[in-house]
Amino acid sequence: MKTTIKKFSPTLFSALLAATAVLSISQANAFERGAHRGDHRGAGEFNRIDVNQDGQLSLDEMVTPLMVKVAKRFNRKDSDDDGLLSFEEFQQTRRGIKTDLSDIADGIVQCVADIKTDTGNEDIIVPTADKFISPADKFAVIDTSNDGFISLEELQANVTAKVAAHFLVMDQNADALITEEEFNAAKAIRKATKRAIHQCINELTSEDIV
Repeated sequence: MKTTIKKFSPTLFSALLAATAVLSISQANAFERGAHRGDHRGAGEFNRIDVNQDGQLSLDEMVTPLMVKVAKRFNRKDSDDDGLLSFEEFQQTRRGIKTDLSDIADGIVQCVADIKTDTGNEDIIVPTADKFISPADKFAVIDTSNDGFISLEELQANVTAKVAAHFLVMDQNADALITEEEFNAAKAIRKATKRAIHQCINELTSEDIV
């Protein structure tokens, strides 16, 4: 059976972004209340996101709950409550300051590639070095107005773009909807890749300490 590799479509990407430009307030409120969960005792992550319970996820359903989380994270970081994030506020995390992995980016990429080869785990996706750009470079990417600050709108736009791009990869049959099978397949890939990346970061940073 011949496998067809989907190419990234700028037109579809723009359409997906346009579809999330105006988020449903009622849907966001439903997520916040947990009213979208239906039978929450037996519902998994997929069902919690599937607001209309039609067995499929739209881009809007995936983006809306994240916007709620992004707003909370933004407000937590905005220590002076001025509605903007400075670089100092941006790089603060609950554990301290964001770690700069840019100097070992190539090493992480090679390490993940080695783990994939050694384990034969096809769920592992070898990242590119630009995934590990410095906090300063990440800040500059999000700060599209180039004013030295990040607004909530800029942060939400950045997250929306990432989710839209991920959505295209998850949507294996290109019908603009994510089935539970597609969702779980992507989740397995994300989990395996994240585990490999964390293992490599721990190994490389431990070596630096020694």
